[in-house]
Amino acid sequence: MSLATHISSNFKTLQTAAGVEIRYTRGERSVLVRAVPGETNFVRSDGEGYMESSISRDFMFPAADLVIGGTPVLPERGDVITETVGGVETTRPVTPAAGDRVFRYCDPYHQVLRVHTRETA
Repeated sequence: MSLATHISSNFKTLQTAAGVEIRYTRGERSVLVRAVPGETNFVRSDGEGYMESSISRDFMFPAADLVIGGTPVLPERGDVITETVGGVETTRPVTPAAGDRVFRYCDPYHQVLRVHTRETA
């Protein structure tokens, strides 16, 4: 069994144990995905000697699960993730934090995505 297969299999186990259902939306189209929630703390200098910190609510799921309108896609700025926690629906835009990209791969084989979002008021 290859390392890529082990990564995929182990992530499926994590998805089953700790995943939540989210709605990933681009424009008028959306897809339901089972994602593992997490967070990333971003720190950057504001150019005047101050450090700014922000925390991103992240969602990790197999890249193969992000199929919108029958086409596999990668996350883009402007996409939206909706999560329901305790009966309350929260919608967050897919947003880079601290000059980073809106997503990164969790593994060297590009099988699992980590998508960054930000809660808006």
